[in-house]
Amino acid sequence: MRKMNFSGVAVVSLFFALLIFAPRQVRGQVDATELKKFQGTWKMVSAEMDGKKVKDEHVKKSVMIYTGEKVKLFTPHQHKDTITAVITKLDLSKVPSVMYWLRDIGPNAGKRMPAIYKFDSPDILQTCFDPTMTMVPKKFDTDEGSGHIWHTWKRVK
Repeated sequence: MRKMNFSGVAVVSLFFALLIFAPRQVRGQVDATELKKFQGTWKMVSAEMDGKKVKDEHVKKSVMIYTGEKVKLFTPHQHKDTITAVITKLDLSKVPSVMYWLRDIGPNAGKRMPAIYKFDSPDILQTCFDPTMTMVPKKFDTDEGSGHIWHTWKRVK
């Protein structure tokens, strides 16, 4: 009886140790190495929305700031106020990679939004998302009627 109790405790302890020390990505959180690539301030260099180019005046005013897992986003073609969100997951197993945001202020606050992303270089980032949050885009484009939004960002140095 004593052996079985010890074995049970050992199995439970091992389970919790693996849960605590497992890589963050396995538990569905944000991979710290990948998250580091996003850090800093980004200015928009181009944008398309629903198959149309976003006006240059909106592109020039758009800025995104990553601080840890937190994001501040000002994009006048989407919303008049600054949007704040948290990155809840980066899925590197998909091609292109998928990020999940949880907006706490702005359109669809409280809902989890998926987007695809890729770095063309350490200082050029592309993102594409469906603002209705009904699907993860498969590619970087915004066919008319898709509702998708595609942004290209350049890191501010």
